[in-house]
Amino acid sequence: MRVERTISYSADLASVQQSYISTELAQARAKTGNLAQPKHVISNEDTTPLAVTSLMVPADKLPEKARRLIKRDINATITQQWDGTGPDSATAQFTVDAGSLPVSVTLTQTLRQDGDTTSCTFAGDVKVNVPFVGAKLEQIAVSKVDELINGDQKLVEQIMASK
Repeated sequence: MRVERTISYSADLASVQQSYISTELAQARAKTGNLAQPKHVISNEDTTPLAVTSLMVPADKLPEKARRLIKRDINATITQQWDGTGPDSATAQFTVDAGSLPVSVTLTQTLRQDGDTTSCTFAGDVKVNVPFVGAKLEQIAVSKVDELINGDQKLVEQIMASK
């Protein structure tokens, strides 16, 4: 199922990108979801940033339809591999590996500087490979991706405001 979403920030590209790859965002995401603190690693921060967040999602935090299929905790990994740091644009491959869940999330995250604002566009696909109920589960997964993007917008704005 296709996902497309654009957010605008009143900040420069570097500030937005640094917030998206930050340990603060990884920890805030976990706190918002009532999850244990994640393992977060950033490399190549000044050239081609790579941010990898690994966290445990307890089975009872999964959507109800997913809990019917998966009864155990999930090790999830969020990866952002950026092609650079701007100054006018930067693009990342944004993926979510949901461990043993039959779900794949692959998005392209593009930042574009336009004067005093930076747009952040997410475009890509969410797929669920489960016979008969895959389409319904994809709708649920897309709504969770939308929730993550909305939540990230608020968290990124808070992180930038605190600096």
